[in-house]
Amino acid sequence: MTMNRILSIIAVAALMLASVGCDKIDINNTHKPYTPTGGGKTVLIKDFTGARCVNCPEAAEYAHALQHQLGEERIFIMSVHAGFLAQPMGQFPDFTTDEGTEWYNGNSSNPLFAVDHVALTDGNTLYVEQIDTPVDNALNEPQSFEIYIQNTYEESSRLLTVETTVSPETDIDGEFYVTSCLVEDSIVGWQTVSGGVDKEYVFRNVFRGTLNGSGGSLIANGSVYLADNFEMTKTMTLDTTYNADQCYILTYVYDKKQDGKILQTAMQKVK
Repeated sequence: MTMNRILSIIAVAALMLASVGCDKIDINNTHKPYTPTGGGKTVLIKDFTGARCVNCPEAAEYAHALQHQLGEERIFIMSVHAGFLAQPMGQFPDFTTDEGTEWYNGNSSNPLFAVDHVALTDGNTLYVEQIDTPVDNALNEPQSFEIYIQNTYEESSRLLTVETTVSPETDIDGEFYVTSCLVEDSIVGWQTVSGGVDKEYVFRNVFRGTLNGSGGSLIANGSVYLADNFEMTKTMTLDTTYNADQCYILTYVYDKKQDGKILQTAMQKVK
């Protein structure tokens, strides 16, 4: 049997399996006119997806359309490959991570979304057509923190140093953690789509892992004040298969006392 024949069989089998735990969606990528009234509050959408999920590309398109309409500078999308349909098979890429699996929290289907962690930590992840209202609401919340990211990247060693400063925008009480993530954009590979397999699909904003664990680093437990600053420095060596020109650091602050709710997100290119 030739290699092309083997790959064709794998692709067909993967397409059949794509219906397992893959939620059908009915969307038109049309969002209501909306003007945020809040300040600089940003929102993180975690898109739990998989390369063998036939409905995931359309869900990602919907989320990016929402981001484009409501503000690309205030909405961040991170594609977290987790679950059965994210597991590699044949020529399908492996974007799974230990942290992503932990965040997925044993769910059984894709696509699923978490907006600022609220839905995920409540144990009720969101389907694509349910994200509009949580995003709208989150954008109108007052800004609690500002995040500053300074990246230093050494080409020869591929060593990345990330310096993060978190500054409260108000006096606030909680148990605050910072999580820094590596994200790689525009990766080309196999993706199951309606009608077959797109072998040149462009994966956007793929989560590659964290610099400080799935739960991040504790910066304060108790009251923090407007004049406070919290600093964190982390390093990592970029995998040689990653395109440093397409890599970003995405960092967010969350409050464990609010069930892990994300209060602010920022993103900065590695180079």
